Amino acid sequence: MTDYGNTPPPPPGDGGSTPPPPPSGGGNDGGAYGAPPPPAGGGYGGAPAGPPPSNFLIPAILSTIFCCLPVGIAAIVFAAQVNGKWSSGDQAGAIESAAKAKKFTIISVVAGVVVLVLYGIAAAAGVMSMDSSSTGT
Repeated sequence: MTDYGNTPPPPPGDGGSTPPPPPSGGGNDGGAYGAPPPPAGGGYGGAPAGPPPSNFLIPAILSTIFCCLPVGIAAIVFAAQVNGKWSSGDQAGAIESAAKAKKFTIISVVAGVVVLVLYGIAAAAGVMSMDSSSTGT
């Protein structure tokens, strides 16, 4: 007959096998044997408690459309990073991205207003420099 399905015999008890690692770690598994489990309620990489910081996404989009496109795009990029960083547990990164999104949104609005004022001044100077006597009469 074959030994298919039978349980194998126990190893010899001559002390030739290695003992199990101690409960405090020190085994070949990097010391993880007997390590405490991760804390309940999220553990590593979970979202922090509380609401995420404001991401300024709507003002960033509006400043991109109406004010300054290049700086507004940077504001949108940083605003889009806030919620992802917050949900992955990177609270400091989310706050930093929110601050950068706010800063670039403000820069975009200020740049748009400055360009608009300069355009208005240039247009007014152009109108004033027109000679009304050039009609040929």
